[in-house]
Amino acid sequence: MAHEFDDEVLPYTTIGTDEAKSLIDSGTRVIDVRRPEEWNRGHIAEAELVTIDGIYSFGKALKELQLPADEPVIFVCASGQRSASASEIALVTGLNKVYNLANGMHGWMNRGYPVEY
Repeated sequence: MAHEFDDEVLPYTTIGTDEAKSLIDSGTRVIDVRRPEEWNRGHIAEAELVTIDGIYSFGKALKELQLPADEPVIFVCASGQRSASASEIALVTGLNKVYNLANGMHGWMNRGYPVEY
């Protein structure tokens, strides 16, 4: 008899750089959770900055965007750590199509994908 709970399944989806690029090209929303000084060193053109300082302030900032619950959203940081936290918070605020960009901006820039300053 199979047990459904053997592996903990993360409720958000981790995606690679190439998948993220195609989602963004097709209009998927991107939220960059880094600090403003990191953002200024280069960001994805379509992204908007919502810095993750703390769970409550970030959750509040997300709610203020009034995103539809079923709108897909990609979270990005430098390496994929902070955006993983952001993804978890996003789920708690009621979003249900949440993507975390693995390897973050490091992976994006290593691929040579476009950035804005």
